[in-house]
Amino acid sequence: MPEHVLIPYDGSPLADHALRYACAEFPSSTLTVLYVVDEHTDETASAGWGDHPGQWEDWLTERRGHAADLFADAEAVAEEYGASIETAVAVGRVSEMTIAVAEEYGADLIVVGAHGRSPFAEFLIGDVARALVRRSPVPVTTVRERVGG
Repeated sequence: MPEHVLIPYDGSPLADHALRYACAEFPSSTLTVLYVVDEHTDETASAGWGDHPGQWEDWLTERRGHAADLFADAEAVAEEYGASIETAVAVGRVSEMTIAVAEEYGADLIVVGAHGRSPFAEFLIGDVARALVRRSPVPVTTVRERVGG
């Protein structure tokens, strides 16, 4: 049984499924829920950070507030399973920061949601999950989305 499990979390149904899996399978492990602020993929990010002094900091503050809201939801999920969570926020690319945080926190397992990109490529597990499986120094459990509800 892993001692410390890291769960990247963005509040999506797929991330929720991964969190529920981790809470159910490893309720006595240390569970760290990670939210990564990624300006490259976040729809609320701006390409013109340099044009407006303070805009980056304001946006980052807003995203940290969003993370706090997500963590409240994650804590409620953990309570359903009799588990407790720790939380972390990182800024950067999701896969890179997940690996960095796993190393920094001493995680010995990463649990991440995975999905296919299209009906014709069902075997694909998603960009972030694929990158983690390839690059992570610790084992990665990919949790598939439920098909048909």
